[in-house]
Amino acid sequence: MHKVALILSLIMLFSVFLNADIHHNAGKYGYQFLDISTNPISLSQAGRGISSSSELASFLRQPASSTIEAHKSIGASHIIWLADTSCDNLYYSWSNRKSHFGLAFRSLDYGDLELRDDNGMLIGYYSPLDIDLLGNYAKRLTPSIYAGVNVGIAYEKLDTDSSLGLHTDLGVTWLTPIAGTQFNLSVRNLGISSAMDEERTLFAPSLEMDLSKSINYQNTDITFELSGIKAVDENWKAAVSSEIELFQRLLALRIGYKINYDAENLTAGLGLNWKNLSIDYGWGSFSDHLNNVHSFGLSYHF
Repeated sequence: MHKVALILSLIMLFSVFLNADIHHNAGKYGYQFLDISTNPISLSQAGRGISSSSELASFLRQPASSTIEAHKSIGASHIIWLADTSCDNLYYSWSNRKSHFGLAFRSLDYGDLELRDDNGMLIGYYSPLDIDLLGNYAKRLTPSIYAGVNVGIAYEKLDTDSSLGLHTDLGVTWLTPIAGTQFNLSVRNLGISSAMDEERTLFAPSLEMDLSKSINYQNTDITFELSGIKAVDENWKAAVSSEIELFQRLLALRIGYKINYDAENLTAGLGLNWKNLSIDYGWGSFSDHLNNVHSFGLSYHF
């Protein structure tokens, strides 16, 4: 009975977000770097990959999902993002299938930007920086339902102005009665922050849903995932992705496609696993004269 009530409540919450108009503060939101794909596994699967067996840092987007499989892992990744920007990510993830604890550090470096006076004269350079430190805890509530929460401290710095924010994500994972089928629902980017240049920086809450199906065909593991994302300052978005693990998970091939994004569409990547070490690469295409993005990651599993 409690399970049915929880699922109905989440579906109602999803319906409210999905049918909501774009918020009147659209365009005034900050901390957008929290929505950048955290590593090559996520990037190559259209920014999702929540149900991927390789994605042990999935708690960054779905706070409950990393609890399902027992593991202990650390990892680092670097993303060559748009223009001269780049992202660096570090994570630690531990699960005994009953509970999960995770830590993550994320940063976005914009490089050196020109600083000009009112007459357009170059007077120097400045380096904006975004940083986030996040902790996760999740727990198995029933044999098929997991719940988790993220709490993070985010920092944004422009030239001489900066903003500090406290944010949280909430998530539920349901292992459905259909074998190999998983449903995820999360509410992300709930938070408060200090003012920057006398104007408070706002977080942009979003509701994200992922439905996945995993099958094993002739010793090959295949996962399909369908995702929907509704941020308060944007129209709905969707993503489809797949991961194929070959040769007893020695090699993983990944592909994804983003729907209703302004400039993003196809993504792809691969991963190599050897004993306790994993090396991953992700690629994402951009249109409208923007460069493609690349990500490289390394993780170690205890």
